[in-house]
Amino acid sequence: MLSLIFALYAGVPEDVTIASNRDLPQEQREAAYQRLVAAGDVEALQKIGSDLKKTVPERWVAIRALGMIPTLEAQQALIEFMGSSDVWARIASIGAIGDRGDRTLAGRVAVRLEDPAILVRAAAAETLGKLKSPSTLGDLERALQDPTGWYRGTSLWVRRKYVEAMAEVGKDAAPYLARALSDRDPVVVEAALKGLEAIAGFSY
Repeated sequence: MLSLIFALYAGVPEDVTIASNRDLPQEQREAAYQRLVAAGDVEALQKIGSDLKKTVPERWVAIRALGMIPTLEAQQALIEFMGSSDVWARIASIGAIGDRGDRTLAGRVAVRLEDPAILVRAAAAETLGKLKSPSTLGDLERALQDPTGWYRGTSLWVRRKYVEAMAEVGKDAAPYLARALSDRDPVVVEAALKGLEAIAGFSY
């Protein structure tokens, strides 16, 4: 029994390495990833995801695999990674929560709309779009209005992501998208208009 457990544990690092190796055939990488998910070894994946000696792709795969494991232990691990000092761990964990489709974590993801790293903010917006929780529309609107979304008078690309995430929520987003039509950034206005058209089912 102990030898079986050891073999399973030893296989997790190997499969992470295979799944993260872009030089290998896609089929082989996907098979390794599916083994990681099937094994459900949260402790091993969390250890790899936290190990800064591992490559970014290895840590990324380990954390994203947690998103496919439907246990509270995996959920807690993702919550911890969202607060990591490592930007890539934060991005990977937010994406993994989107993979889970776990609306109970929407509020925690929304907090990351204020992350110092723009890539993390963008990942949070994308995941909120997947979760489609109306409760986060106010958070997305505040992020859109945040002055840090501008640099020397130029609207940063991430602001469009907030509007696109609003649109994914559906009809509840209509008032928020309507207000975004008055934004100074034409790209944001275009995204808001597209969102309203998708909700209404016709072109304006």
